[in-house]
Amino acid sequence: MKHPIWWALGAGVAVVVAAFVPPLWQTLQRAPGPASGAAAEQGLPWQVQPLPDGSARVMGIHLGVDTLAQAQARVGDNLQLALVARLGEVGALEALAEPFAAGFVSGRLVLAFDVPPATLARWRAAVSGSTPMDGGVRRFSLRAADLAEARAMPLAGLSFVPGVRLSEDDVRQRFGPPASVQALDGGGQLLRYPALGLAATVAPGQRGLLQYVAPRDMAARLGAVPVGATTRAP
Repeated sequence: MKHPIWWALGAGVAVVVAAFVPPLWQTLQRAPGPASGAAAEQGLPWQVQPLPDGSARVMGIHLGVDTLAQAQARVGDNLQLALVARLGEVGALEALAEPFAAGFVSGRLVLAFDVPPATLARWRAAVSGSTPMDGGVRRFSLRAADLAEARAMPLAGLSFVPGVRLSEDDVRQRFGPPASVQALDGGGQLLRYPALGLAATVAPGQRGLLQYVAPRDMAARLGAVPVGATTRAP
């Protein structure tokens, strides 16, 4: 699947809540730096390693290469797996970890996987019940018989919502100047970094959203302009 449902939901919806939490920059200023003599912190959200084959590593996960089983080995047993869909849609295979520690930055991690539509439909037909989520989306738990098959599915990308507020300045400081910036409804901004396979969404007084894919997949998965967005110079 080229457009898992969480990509479509993420750009306008996932920048939510937490207006009372401290800005990310304040947290980073209190974090230990190289001068402290301690070993450098690893697995941080801005430590993206693009690789020659067009894939990338971030937060210990190999985008465009890892399977669900390999991602689960990194994230741990708190990874919650489900089919996520609106009624009448086939949906997508997602895995949620909350809290998830990306170095000293904690937040919510969502993994999305490439699964053939026919396989998703077969899994969905075998599910007897679901639980509601925001926005008319529902979670469908996989049968035990389908879990082994799901563990072999390749990772399409991941999203990370920090537990502290993320501003445009924070994103620019940690990732550098974006290739493009788009204004979103409600005063938000969408910053794109194709070389890193990253799209960052921020809004005043709210938490932000970092979405990562293999850089070679950036145009296909994160290239569409969200509804209500207008482009401005970076």
